[in-house]
Amino acid sequence: MQSLFVVEHDAIIGKRGEEIVVKIQDIVAERAQLASLSQCVVLGNAALTTPAVKAMLKNGVDVVFMHRGGGFLGRLTSGRSRNILLRKKQFQRLSDPAHQLALAASCVRGKIENQRRLLARFQKRRPSPELSKALVALRLAKQRVDGARDLDTLRGVEGSAAAAYFAVFGTLITAPNISFTKRLRRPPPDPVNILLSFGYTQLGNNIHAMVESAGLDPYLGGLHAPQYGRPSLVLDLIEEFRPVIVDSAVIRALNTGAISHRDFQWIKGDDATAEERLLLEDYSEDGDGSHGEDATLPPPVIFGKTGIRKWVGEYQRRLNEMVYYPPRGLRLSLQHVMRAQVHHLARCIDNDQAYTPWLSPR
Repeated sequence: MQSLFVVEHDAIIGKRGEEIVVKIQDIVAERAQLASLSQCVVLGNAALTTPAVKAMLKNGVDVVFMHRGGGFLGRLTSGRSRNILLRKKQFQRLSDPAHQLALAASCVRGKIENQRRLLARFQKRRPSPELSKALVALRLAKQRVDGARDLDTLRGVEGSAAAAYFAVFGTLITAPNISFTKRLRRPPPDPVNILLSFGYTQLGNNIHAMVESAGLDPYLGGLHAPQYGRPSLVLDLIEEFRPVIVDSAVIRALNTGAISHRDFQWIKGDDATAEERLLLEDYSEDGDGSHGEDATLPPPVIFGKTGIRKWVGEYQRRLNEMVYYPPRGLRLSLQHVMRAQVHHLARCIDNDQAYTPWLSPR
């Protein structure tokens, strides 16, 4: 299954036969078979025709709206799942504090171990005291997961592990003119942060569709507390895949030169265009760590015209890579591993079993 990304502002997304076509000034720029399409992601001000929207909803293709800063705006979905019995079990199981904590602990354990394995691979190639220290911190954090007796304690463990991980993440980036010192999201102050934010949003979009397809409710999870409009279960499930898919793809894209600093642009105060000002408004409305008023930080960064296309290609390339999946004893693409894990969770809920996170190869 493929994702169609539309980034041009003057694009028109329409339907022709069994295809979704993207036209720019009456010229077909892109096309995708409905049968092989999983989602259509729209960035900017592209227009959608009613026949295209109807065809995508009929075929279970989500239409996702994002802004160029990497933020999620909303989605059109067909609501294809009708498995109310599974959802009822999900609500019963995750309303029990013990089961909720168990799922949350599994998600955190998987995330920390996959972060640790990523750092360990780089430590073998280029040993450093900083990486060694971070590896110790992650190992200790993973041990503390098993001792967490409530969600607040578990979230604290996850937060300390993330701090140790991102404190050394910048040392993994060797690309010229690219630096990373701290994880900041709204707005991202550098190319690494915007790639991470955009990638995590893509990851969430992918898993959201898989969760609904499996018959689960995306809004009730374990680690992430229920909140109006928050797909808590989706956020739970992406945890183990963040380092494996997005972080790894960001490092490779930058270190190989597939994406460079020339693929981004910085928004500089009064020089910002109308579109860039709208992006800053999107960030400030989110209210999540915005530093637009902090003059000590660099100006926010957004993708340039070439950046989005390049990153989408790198992300899809990573999703298509084959890895070993122990539960089935065979190699699957990472995209299929994600889908398998979602269905694994559905079976666990249906059969009152414990969820086991997938761990990347050492």
